[in-house]
Amino acid sequence: MKLTKPEVLSQHEIDTIHDQSLRILEEAGVRVLDAECRALLSKAGATIEPASDTVSIPRQLVKECLETTPSSFRLHSRNGTALGIGTESRCYGSLVIDPWIIDFETQKPRRPVLDDVVRHTRLGDALDNVGFLYRMDMPPDDTPGEAGYTRTLAAFATNTTKPMLAAPASPESLYLWLEMAEILAQGRPLSEYPFLMLSAPVTTPLTFHSLNAEIMKQALRRGLPVTGQTEPIAGTTAPLSFAGGIVMGNCENLFLVVMAQLLKQGAPIAYSVGNGLTDLRTGRAIFYPAEKMLWKIASAQMAGFYRLPIAGEVTGSVVGRYDTQNGIEQSLHVLPSVLCGGGMFNGLGSCYNACGMSAEMVVIHSDLVRLVERLGAGVDVSDRTLDIASIIQNGPGGCFLEDPLTIENLRSDEFFNTGCFDRLGECTGNRFEDSLLFRAHQQVEELLTSHTPAVSDRTIEDIQHWAAAKDQGGR
Repeated sequence: MKLTKPEVLSQHEIDTIHDQSLRILEEAGVRVLDAECRALLSKAGATIEPASDTVSIPRQLVKECLETTPSSFRLHSRNGTALGIGTESRCYGSLVIDPWIIDFETQKPRRPVLDDVVRHTRLGDALDNVGFLYRMDMPPDDTPGEAGYTRTLAAFATNTTKPMLAAPASPESLYLWLEMAEILAQGRPLSEYPFLMLSAPVTTPLTFHSLNAEIMKQALRRGLPVTGQTEPIAGTTAPLSFAGGIVMGNCENLFLVVMAQLLKQGAPIAYSVGNGLTDLRTGRAIFYPAEKMLWKIASAQMAGFYRLPIAGEVTGSVVGRYDTQNGIEQSLHVLPSVLCGGGMFNGLGSCYNACGMSAEMVVIHSDLVRLVERLGAGVDVSDRTLDIASIIQNGPGGCFLEDPLTIENLRSDEFFNTGCFDRLGECTGNRFEDSLLFRAHQQVEELLTSHTPAVSDRTIEDIQHWAAAKDQGGR
């Protein structure tokens, strides 16, 4: 029997959140700061308030757009391998760059450099349970300015063939991503083998900015899937309650579904909410409080209600230290990602309140996902695994070391015996060299030494030429 999926919402509560989300869209509406999108909404029956650009969306329109939104889609690696994104399957993405890197030698945060992008991209490419990679839209510290964006894109593209997730932070960055994607496609339409997915979020509360509208339009025109990340922060951009955060994120996702379907009927879009909490003592946003697990489970339930895949965070921690708080928060957050919903879960490596990462954390999270997947598989109770005949045969005081089932299961996945976890306990002497962190570091270095990304020489040459031309102000 498999491990039961955790739930925090009853069917009545799901229905209530859906109904109240529709009410918000009708009565409060969404501020849409793009004329083309407003025109499409108006044509479909929405009411526009010209003075504020606020759009009131009728319930029937939401219902119709949900009916045309697919429950699954595919991303492709550049070698042609398809990655299915759906409500019954899960894939995981690793980070490439963040505002802070937790340095292994000092265990302190430092600013990222271009070599971090290369190493982290290669690492994600090497790990077999990493399905896609995400490069945050920021330049490294040793390559500032516009050149930093172009060179990190080039480093990213030339060190993996896996699908990519992008969240452009400016119109200029959007078109850099699209230019690079056209080069990587090598003459093939992006719609045939979409290896890039773009994030086109709502800015909570209830505002669709022109940049995010442009991202969605450009993605869908090229046949690329989109994810509509929303980030309600309880206490500032959403009510200071779990339920308030759920309904805010849900109504914003419903708006994004409507917008995507009006731009292109049948367009693939993933349901995505990244709830956070305001620390009212300091005014800071906390993105990975331990109790966020409740929001993640609720989001999975709402996505399942709409038959939509999730694009969510796989795990994370408020702190950047390798300590007990980090371990507790990471473990709690990974449970709903692996056990609850289907879709794509990004952020292997994330820590430091979603502002930091490390290569070692990528590996630790990869192992943590494997562990929770094993837990989710549950217990197989069958004649073979009960092994009753052997128990009776060995009887009181018997030994099962040479039992046929022991030999059969010795190298099976019955028990979790892989990865960087220390399984020797008191036999290790509590040395740092036996720690999870040190073992993860060793695996990082081994993977980076042994793995060569399958990027063609032609692709590397084309991307490097493009990046050099951009550095010189050309095309």
